[in-house]
Amino acid sequence: MNPWLVEFSVNTIAGIIGVFVGVWLALITDRRREARVEAQREREHAEQFARARHTVLGSVVKNTSEASRLRSRIDDRKPIEIIHTDLEVAVWGSVQTQFMEACHDIDERVRFAQFFDGVRNLQAFFEFHRDLQLSIAGAMDDDDPELAMILRDADQRLRDLSDEQRLFGLLLITDFGEPVHKKLLGLKSSTE
Repeated sequence: MNPWLVEFSVNTIAGIIGVFVGVWLALITDRRREARVEAQREREHAEQFARARHTVLGSVVKNTSEASRLRSRIDDRKPIEIIHTDLEVAVWGSVQTQFMEACHDIDERVRFAQFFDGVRNLQAFFEFHRDLQLSIAGAMDDDDPELAMILRDADQRLRDLSDEQRLFGLLLITDFGEPVHKKLLGLKSSTE
């Protein structure tokens, strides 16, 4: 066999093997790089969700505490005394989209959405209740039994809504809350 042909064949085979090995190494390197990038994306996603969840849980704590305070204020006030509340819906409005996109647990998404929907309903009924109190405040001096009954019924409905919201918030914090959230509501955390 011709030495030139042998050398050409060896060089050609070595070149082909080199190309295949190079492509194979490039694919392995690219897969590892993609795995690192995906792991980084997942870490950032988890951190983003943790921040959003912490913020939302803080709002749950505040609204749960406010529902408890509102409930006790209804029982302690004089019939013509106007009560005030400080329910918070802005936090959920600002992080809702981010939270929903980052949360993979559908049950958790539904429960938080229901909680804040309940907060909006409680806020709306509270505003109705306050308007009712203001509109009948002057007539309450006349000891009108029908107006007193309307106000008692509205008080009871506000108590019921406040209790429901308080219990729902306690359940959310019990199920999803961090130790700091549980402590703020006077609950024992599992680490204690």
